[in-house]
Amino acid sequence: MPPANLTPNKWPKNLTSDHLHRLVRAERDPRRALALFDAATAASTSAPDPITPSPDTVSLLTSRLASAGHLPLAASLLSRSRGHFPSADALEGPFLTLLRAFSRTHRPLAALHLFRSAPSDLALPHSARSYTAVLAALVAHSQLHLARSLLADMRAAGFAPTAATYNVLLKAHCSDAAAPIEDALRIFRNIRKPDACSYNTIIDGLCRRGRLAEALELFSEMVGKCIAPTVVTYTTVIHWLAREGCFDDALKLFDEMGRRGISPNLVTYSSLIDGLCKGGRASSALELLDRMIKEKKLPNTITYSSVIDGLCKEHRLSEAMEVLDRMRLQGRKPDAGLFGKVYQSTRTRSISTEPTTFHLLVESLSKKDNLEKAAHVVLDMLSERCIPERETWDVVISGYWGKKKVRQEAEEIWNQLTVS
Repeated sequence: MPPANLTPNKWPKNLTSDHLHRLVRAERDPRRALALFDAATAASTSAPDPITPSPDTVSLLTSRLASAGHLPLAASLLSRSRGHFPSADALEGPFLTLLRAFSRTHRPLAALHLFRSAPSDLALPHSARSYTAVLAALVAHSQLHLARSLLADMRAAGFAPTAATYNVLLKAHCSDAAAPIEDALRIFRNIRKPDACSYNTIIDGLCRRGRLAEALELFSEMVGKCIAPTVVTYTTVIHWLAREGCFDDALKLFDEMGRRGISPNLVTYSSLIDGLCKGGRASSALELLDRMIKEKKLPNTITYSSVIDGLCKEHRLSEAMEVLDRMRLQGRKPDAGLFGKVYQSTRTRSISTEPTTFHLLVESLSKKDNLEKAAHVVLDMLSERCIPERETWDVVISGYWGKKKVRQEAEEIWNQLTVS
């Protein structure tokens, strides 16, 4: 429990539940907020008169405690608050918040235990929503056998699965590689009013099992039923179209997103760019990269790596170097593997590289503890009459000395420097 000395010395006159809500909301520290709550709602000398909190205050405080990782305190709060409300319905929101918090912190079994004990410990009856919340937690953490058992309990208790419940079941079947996708399709067809989440889940499941054509049919069905595809829907279909080499269809769908007013996110761009580069369409990928930057969606290292790799494979090394420079200017640090691709392309095609590029490769290799490779790059530079920068020598020599390697290597490199 929070220490009692966190309560205020002076309370507002005529303290009300609205006052308490504002105090809890204004206090940044959730433990201090809990101390305020306890002092105001318990019979004590610190507050003028104990007050009855509003359900919104309990919900707010439960959420803040759970988000800060204070799950035992949140559970205790819920238990102590039950006596303030004649109807259990007032606490269903905070209860669901706590169940989801256990899931977010990778504790699905704790969520299940809390759910099982709720009728006796919290006097909170089970509901379709609480069943669904625990099912979602179990499915998200691959506890599928427990999820199936809980679903059987739900039906035995007389709760008909809702659309949200069906969506959880869909996710369970689609995420289980061993489960036949036909079972997921049967569940999907049993949903009276499938929503975008339902379609997104089954479309992704079909794509992952190589059934892209059926996924596209469901995408068309979704649009035909006036269920608006989301960015998740488009990203999923675009990713798998690009992966299967259907680049024109993927680009067409990408343009359709814009016409529908749906803004592609980083994953959408990266998936399409990666597919285009692997399929020998680096020019299209470069156009998307430019468009991405204009829309102020800064590419990450993976996106840049895809473009540079694609350009290298198409022997467009000068453009690859330009993208590498853009990457560095935007604060993205290329790793040794990416530098290695560019470097290897220059070596196999006898293309000269600037000392700065060599230096970045040497520095990156040294940080990866590949000092021997870094030293070989320096020797290759010398053989190509490319004089390393002083910083390049410093990186390699200090690396050998710092690692207490045989100092002969460092001395040999130093001799190369003085002779050159």
